[in-house]
Amino acid sequence: MKRQVFYVVIISILLTLVFVNMYLQIESGTGFFERLKDQPILTEEERNWLKNHGNKIIYGADYSSPPLRYVDEENGQYSGFIVDYITALSFELGVEFDFKPADSWNEALIQLSRKESDFFDMIPSESREKEFDFTDSVYLLRGAILVPSDEQDIADYQDLTGKVVAVPKGDYALEFLQSRINNIQFINTKNIQEAILTLQDGQADAVVGDEPVIIYYRDQLRAKDNVKILDNIMYEQSVALAVPKSEKTLLSILNKGIRILKQKELLNKIQQKWFGISIPSSSEKLYQKITLMITVFLSILLLISYLFYHWNSLLKKEVEKRTNELNISREKLQITFDGLTHLMIVIDRDFTIQNVNDAFCDLLGIDKEMALKRNLMDFQKIVLPDDFSEIIKNTFKKEHRQTLEYSGKGRIYKITTFPLKDEIIPSILIMIEDITKIRISEQQLLQDRKMAAVGQLAAGVAHEIRNPLGLIRNYCYLLKNSPDQGKLEKSIQVIENSVERASGIINNLLNFSRISSNTVEKIQIREFMVNILALEEKALKTRNIDYNVYCDDDLSGYLNQESLKHIITNLISNAVDAMPQGGSLIIRCNIDHDTLFIKFIDNGIGIEQDNLKDIFNPFFTTKDPGKGTGLGLYIVFNEVQKCGGEIKAFSKPGVGTTFYIKLPLGGGGCNENK
Repeated sequence: MKRQVFYVVIISILLTLVFVNMYLQIESGTGFFERLKDQPILTEEERNWLKNHGNKIIYGADYSSPPLRYVDEENGQYSGFIVDYITALSFELGVEFDFKPADSWNEALIQLSRKESDFFDMIPSESREKEFDFTDSVYLLRGAILVPSDEQDIADYQDLTGKVVAVPKGDYALEFLQSRINNIQFINTKNIQEAILTLQDGQADAVVGDEPVIIYYRDQLRAKDNVKILDNIMYEQSVALAVPKSEKTLLSILNKGIRILKQKELLNKIQQKWFGISIPSSSEKLYQKITLMITVFLSILLLISYLFYHWNSLLKKEVEKRTNELNISREKLQITFDGLTHLMIVIDRDFTIQNVNDAFCDLLGIDKEMALKRNLMDFQKIVLPDDFSEIIKNTFKKEHRQTLEYSGKGRIYKITTFPLKDEIIPSILIMIEDITKIRISEQQLLQDRKMAAVGQLAAGVAHEIRNPLGLIRNYCYLLKNSPDQGKLEKSIQVIENSVERASGIINNLLNFSRISSNTVEKIQIREFMVNILALEEKALKTRNIDYNVYCDDDLSGYLNQESLKHIITNLISNAVDAMPQGGSLIIRCNIDHDTLFIKFIDNGIGIEQDNLKDIFNPFFTTKDPGKGTGLGLYIVFNEVQKCGGEIKAFSKPGVGTTFYIKLPLGGGGCNENK
């Protein structure tokens, strides 16, 4: 793109220079490039030519074409507009010009062709260019038609057909009419004066020739009332200086002088002297300016068209490039889409299938083309939840993904819907995943974790059971050896209490280790917490950890006992590990708006802020190798999420850690389909 812009700038600069050069040529006759190229000083070759020519250049023309050129009757001098111009030319070039006028225009042409003169002014034409070379344009000259004042049939030169026309012999007007109009009878005269006299005598129907000369002789002969000049001019042509064909050096000398005069605008001053106006005829210059303006406009239009064309080409290439990239990206995405083992389905609002992956086709044993544009509900082998339609509607309505776990045909599935917002037709992506093995593995993992906790409790439980067993043994000995009725009753009471205590410990241990169902049931919160702490009492006392439960005795709610058990036992285990030198553990519970709030506080070693964000990740632990699995807090987080709750942790190293837990009460959380 930068290269094309550079080219456009260069072309614009060149066109500007060309247009400026053309404008200067129109205004002054000398272009920008000519001014740089041509120097006003004559070259060595040109000076040698003048020397061989006698250092004099001869101007030869007729002397009867006033006010252009004529012999003044008063002083006998050769005068006129063009004579003054030649004089100025001589002065500027520093070259002597001699005047050798001929008796008529035709004789001046013969004189020049014979090289009896060096140059004179005339209108270039095809026939004249075969014999002469021409300089740059000098001035403009009009051709006019003179007719009797009562003439009504002749309005322009085309009406001269079949007419008798008087014209000076060799004049450009004669050549002009002969090339355009047939059947004209010409009377060749010596000059314009003779032609007008022929018209007045009735021998001719019209006179044609140079407009300034016709006007001059009309006024001179006082024929203004008898004749008229037609408003429609016959032509307007540039007049140049003609030299013989072989005189190229002379042509160069004259052109240098002409350009100097144009730069100094001396022609305007000479015209003003003879004609009273600076420019007697400007239509050609106006035509040239209009032509230049049209050329400039067309050039700009072409340049803009090129820029648009190039810009469109670049845009087209860029669109093709982006399209190819999108196609490649789409193909890669489709390959990834097909490579997934989950069932992937794209449907619209009407459940019409827009796309499926290979896993879907493999399950149904069909080709992808057979599935596209069909309704998803037509495929009975796909296990969908009962409220499938509601899930789809919510996804379209909320424009947010929906997730649901459900059971069917003895398996556990997870369905997730994703709104595809960038699609032209609103659609959603459905992902169906068989998570049966995952859920079984998670349950087994939790059971393994529980059994590990049971192992840690074994020592404390054994100690607790030995105490009642020792009492039972001692009092059984007393029963055998003491006849005292009072001692017998006391012994029996102690034995019964000890048996109940041991039984309670064993029941708590069995309840803890058993895989219980994920059903929701009403729980006495304080009693539940105290029972869990009782099982952990040995570990707490061993570490010199005091504990307190701040919870109302009548505080109760519907919760999943199994999930709550996992949450509390793992938090207690985590707190014990965090207080190796002893400390304090506080559990606060309260219910607000059907939500259970639990605050679990310890004053242990705390957690670094950089690690706080990772503590709920599986297998993340800061303990020494072999002293932690990294699954305790992950299980806590997983159980809280499963119940639809939230958990947050705040900690400060050396001060302690606080866990904030929020669990919804009632049947809305912790069921097996969540």
